[in-house]
Amino acid sequence: MAIDFKKTTYPGSMDPFWRKEAKILPGGFKLKQTTFSAGDVIRKGSFVYADIDKMEAAIIKIGMVLDGGTTTKPRVSKKNCFCIGDTVMKLGVSTSSPSISAIDRSNPDYDVLTLSTAISGLSEGDFLQEATPYQASAGETTPAVDASPKYVANAALGADLEIKNSGLPTIDAAYDAILLKSVITPFPAEWLVSDGFCLKANPNIIIINQ
Repeated sequence: MAIDFKKTTYPGSMDPFWRKEAKILPGGFKLKQTTFSAGDVIRKGSFVYADIDKMEAAIIKIGMVLDGGTTTKPRVSKKNCFCIGDTVMKLGVSTSSPSISAIDRSNPDYDVLTLSTAISGLSEGDFLQEATPYQASAGETTPAVDASPKYVANAALGADLEIKNSGLPTIDAAYDAILLKSVITPFPAEWLVSDGFCLKANPNIIIINQ
C-alpha cells in the first residue's frame, strides 16, 4: 500500500531578506528536531538556533496568539512552524507546558492549536514557543523545574527547507542578514537588544520595517 505524505508549507511568498541577501555559515547543519513530517516545507527567513560546535541547528517554533481562540484551542499567527507533539509554553509563564495534540491550518489568516491542557490567562498578543517541559516538585529533595524556551534564535534559515522521506535534513544557517519584519513570523520584542533592531543572541541578524 502506498504511503500518502501530507505536505505542510509554512507560509511566505515574499523574500524575507532585504535585497535577497544573506551570509550563510559554511557547512550544512543537522536538524535537531524530529517532529517535522516528510513533505513539510519551512520557509527561508524562519528563525534558527545554530550550535556551531556540534554543527546542529533547530527551527525556532513560535506563534503570536490572536483574537478569537480559547485557552485550549488558541489561534496563532501563521509561519509558526509548530508540529503535533511539540511541547509549548506561554512566554513569561514557566509553570505550564502543554503539548500540541492537533493543528488546524485551514484558515489563511491563522492556525488553531489544540493543547493537551489549558494555559490560564492566555490572551491576544501573548507568544507560544516550543519549550522544555515544566516538572513539578516531587518533595524537598526534588525541586520543581521551570519550563523554558527550548532554543534561542541566533540565526535565520537561509533557504527553504523541505523535509524528505529519506536522508538527513540539513539547514542553511544565515549568520548575517537583514530580515523584513512584515514578512517573517511575529516575535517578542524581548529578543532584540534594548532600543535596537538586532537579535540579542546575534547582532548581525537585523530586523527592519519596509
